[in-house]
Amino acid sequence: MKVSDEELVGIIKEQADPMQSSETALLISRYSRVIRIKAAKLHTADTDPEDLCQEGYLALFEAVRAFDADKGAFSPFAGKCIENRMKNAVLREARGRLEKDEDFDVTLVPDEGSAAEELVITKENDSEIVEMLLSHLTEKEYNALRLYIDGYSYKQIAEKMDITPKSADNALSRARKKLRELLL
Repeated sequence: MKVSDEELVGIIKEQADPMQSSETALLISRYSRVIRIKAAKLHTADTDPEDLCQEGYLALFEAVRAFDADKGAFSPFAGKCIENRMKNAVLREARGRLEKDEDFDVTLVPDEGSAAEELVITKENDSEIVEMLLSHLTEKEYNALRLYIDGYSYKQIAEKMDITPKSADNALSRARKKLRELLL
C-alpha cells in the first residue's frame, strides 16, 4: 500500500530521530527529482546546481517540520519552500558577487519577485536541524554556514567571526561538502 506524502510527513514528525528513518529516506527519494529539476532551472553561471540541491534538501526538511495538513497538500507546499530557498541562495550568491566584482551581470539572476518576501519557512533555528548540523560540522563551519544562510557576505562572516575572508570561504566550502555527502 502506498503512503501519501501527508501520511509520510505525519509519521516522520512523530519519530524521535527522523533523520535516520526509512520514511525520511522515502520522502527524500520522492522529492530528489523535483529538487534536481528546480536546481537546474534556477542555477546561473555563478551558482553551482549541487549547492542549490543542498538548499533544496534543507528546505524539504524544513517543510516537513512546518507542514500543517489543515492548510493543504504537502507537495505544493514543499515545492514552493524548495523553490524559494533556492531563489534565496541565487540572490545571496549574486549579492556576494556584487560585493566582490563591480562588473557582475545582474541579468544572470532570475527576476521573479523578491524571494525573501515569498519565503514560506524560516525555521532554521529548529533544534533538530541544529543538532544534526552540529553533529556533522565543526563549530567554525556551523557558525559560518548559519551566517551565510542569514544572508551575510563572506566579508561580513569573516568580520563577525574575527577570521579572514579566505578562512570563512574555506569553512563554508567544508560545510557544503559535508552537507552534500550527508544529503545526497
